[in-house]
Amino acid sequence: MSSSEDPKGYHMVANKKDLKEGDLKRVEIDNRAIVLALVKGKIYAMDAVCSHEGGPLEDGTLEGYELKCPWHSAVFDVRNAKVSDKTVWATDLKSYSVTVDKVSGDISIKIDESRIKETAQTQRSEQEKTSQALENDRKFYEEEERKASHKLTLRLLSKEKLEGTDIMSFKLERGELDYSSGQFGYFKLDGVTGDPKGPVRHFSFASSPTEKEYVLISTRIRDTPYKKTLASLEIGKGVLAWGPQGEFVLNKDYSKPAVFLSGGIGVTPFRSMIKYATDEQLPLKILLFDSNRNEQSILYKKEFDQWALKNKNLKIIYTVTDDVPSGWTGEKGKIDVAMINRHLNDDISRNSIFYICGPPAMLKAMNELLLNELHIPKERIKREEFTGY
Repeated sequence: MSSSEDPKGYHMVANKKDLKEGDLKRVEIDNRAIVLALVKGKIYAMDAVCSHEGGPLEDGTLEGYELKCPWHSAVFDVRNAKVSDKTVWATDLKSYSVTVDKVSGDISIKIDESRIKETAQTQRSEQEKTSQALENDRKFYEEEERKASHKLTLRLLSKEKLEGTDIMSFKLERGELDYSSGQFGYFKLDGVTGDPKGPVRHFSFASSPTEKEYVLISTRIRDTPYKKTLASLEIGKGVLAWGPQGEFVLNKDYSKPAVFLSGGIGVTPFRSMIKYATDEQLPLKILLFDSNRNEQSILYKKEFDQWALKNKNLKIIYTVTDDVPSGWTGEKGKIDVAMINRHLNDDISRNSIFYICGPPAMLKAMNELLLNELHIPKERIKREEFTGY
């Protein structure tokens, strides 16, 4: 819907009768996309284009004041357009002042007129960057497929959804696939149409090389053609796969303890490493800090707890950043120096190899923490940016 401007600099964009409680509505002011939200009888306005990969926020879901992007589930507060610390892969957006005429019900939004053209151009520029990034990803996957010398068709054996989350795990027959714990592979699906990244994605092998019967991958299911096709894949269906790739693997000097720092779905390569170390009875001390939004979102928890009983060298530290349940005995909040120091003695800290895997913002924060606060040399830090959002 186009807008009309009143003398005070406000732009009339809609009428209150156009919105019901909990509704979202997209409007435009000089090509700037804005989403309106009606919560508890009050109307809020903020940018409608997600700061992560340009998702259309008007197609998202609204729970209270939290607006969730339909593409990668970034969460924003409609009252101020601030991104939630639950979704560290996105950044803050801009909110706008709203007035509603008491008689007519007309909704007007105020824009800083001195910056409207500048901000509209910025938004277009960000959209172009997003489109280019998606196109670059598509070309990257096409090139990786072209270079692959040996491809395998792996049948889907089983799939399972982590209850209360959007995470699904898939077991495929392993066949002749060979890899080291912590590496990743490429997976191509038939029937994917309209996905800007194309029909290929890469996933960490969450299974250990010692698990001979299957390959395990886990991912968040988003509203993209690839992810929806993956989620609906029928048992027995073949998936084209190739690999492995990646240097995010265990150090072969087992005298140096391994400290894993994971955020959300970034725990997948650590499952592979922990299972391998447990099965092979490696003389390697492992300490995993596993950060999740809530207890329900902890992936592989049952397995981790079982392996910790079998492996005297393994210790798992769970931390919950939101929705802490009553009776929770683990850590609370984001991983920080105080938390690490509670579980890491000086000797381990001086000799450990640190492995970080999670969304980009988490990876950056943990890397800076290790370098600047714990003074860990960069050669003892391994990083894997998890892009499965």
